[in-house]
Amino acid sequence: MRGRPSLCFFMLIFVFIGIAFASAGTASAQSASQSDPVTTASTAAPAAAPDSSKTLPTVAEILQKYETAEGGRDAWTHFSTRYMKGIYQTEDASFFAAIERSDKAPNKTFTKITMPNGVVVREVCDGKSAWIEDARGGIHDFVGAALESHLREARFDSGVILLLAISAGKTVATAQVGAHSTYVVDFAPQKDISSKVYFDTESGFPVRVDDILHRADGDFAVQTFLDDYRPVDGVYFPFRIRHVEKGNVFTVRVTQIKDNPPIDDSIFQKPDAVNSR
Repeated sequence: MRGRPSLCFFMLIFVFIGIAFASAGTASAQSASQSDPVTTASTAAPAAAPDSSKTLPTVAEILQKYETAEGGRDAWTHFSTRYMKGIYQTEDASFFAAIERSDKAPNKTFTKITMPNGVVVREVCDGKSAWIEDARGGIHDFVGAALESHLREARFDSGVILLLAISAGKTVATAQVGAHSTYVVDFAPQKDISSKVYFDTESGFPVRVDDILHRADGDFAVQTFLDDYRPVDGVYFPFRIRHVEKGNVFTVRVTQIKDNPPIDDSIFQKPDAVNSR
């Protein structure tokens, strides 16, 4: 199956896994995360010109605040597996689906999507290949750029990798994102993607991500809004994620997260299928 690589922290629908943020947070971090994601998205202002009377913090200072809020990068070392479930909803509320995802270090993922009519679709990455199993048992392999994207997104340490990428960026402005006052950090996670991350000035958590994929046929923009951060085992996760791109707007509401559950490797094995292609 061919397709464009997903964006936004190298993520689309399920990569809220890679943007989970560890805590030891303060009351201000919790109170800053309560605005509704729909309101946040609809009122998000473009990056404003910085106040010349104030000096913008450096990227290193912003990331230090972020790491303090999250309890340090070492927080990630306590986990090797994770199970998450939630609800996918389109912007017009015309479609819902239940989502379950299991991740196992270093780079295996299993995602199950259950439609309202009971139809089930599974998406799997075993660390070397990735595929979708449709409701009829047909296996459809990801290849090319889509495969590269899935392999990248499946890395359990993607949060740390992201921090390293952002550290090479630059603080370019301040901006209002819904109820959040933010610092805007501009960076390039890879040569064909330009990204901006909006960090809440008080909590330190990212509340918005803008990605632009530069392609031969034109730029493709994606926005993701992160909200309702909650601690799970000393780690903060955004429990509401709103994704906006041309022709595709949806919200994922996370309902459950479990760290270090037992996960059998058999769920990552590709089944035999007559309809494979």
